[in-house]
Amino acid sequence: MKPNIEHSFIHFVYSKARESETLDINNKRKSFVYRNGRYLLALPLSIIILLTLPTGYNNEFLQLGASVIAIFIGLFLTALVFALDKFYIPRKKKGKDYKLDLTENGQSRNVELSIDEILFENAQEKNWHKQSLYYVQKFNVLVGKSVLVGIWALALISINVLYFEFFRVDIADYTFVPITIPSILTFGKILFIIIVRFLICYYMIEVFYNTIRIISSMVNFMSVRIKR
Repeated sequence: MKPNIEHSFIHFVYSKARESETLDINNKRKSFVYRNGRYLLALPLSIIILLTLPTGYNNEFLQLGASVIAIFIGLFLTALVFALDKFYIPRKKKGKDYKLDLTENGQSRNVELSIDEILFENAQEKNWHKQSLYYVQKFNVLVGKSVLVGIWALALISINVLYFEFFRVDIADYTFVPITIPSILTFGKILFIIIVRFLICYYMIEVFYNTIRIISSMVNFMSVRIKR
């Protein structure tokens, strides 16, 4: 799957990231908990924080969150460059077949060998190479998605800081009233504030969750690679 006119870059990154959450390094389907770990963690926590902070986030927390997210974005970009430089070694030749003429006991015969059979001496090495390439693909899309999520979080935090007084309302003070134009406008305002607060919390938790995944998978991969 490659980015094209039908599939925008953002859609490509999100779809491939979801695929990496669904399939493991052997291209097998993960369990329900591993497939939906970020949802199971981020959704309940975001709802709990939203209900326990009816007046929203204070300015100090927003500034701290913006600083941490910016640091993580820099970490993700560094990890992406590191992955491309250290994890992936491109082949110098394309995977075309080679035809060799062998002479044995005075008889000549033609043998065809693939590039994989030349580069890897056994099936285990070939499988390790496929796993490495698949891991790098999963790693890259996960880091790319984490950068996008971090940017969304920074944008929402910036909006909240810029219009701090607008978002600094106690949603617990509002009750349902008869449907009128002012009440509809007020409902729309409160709904918008709730959505922004929820997304800020959700995106921040997802960034932390992805950071743990990225670091743990990188350490595990490098440990296996060093042993080999």
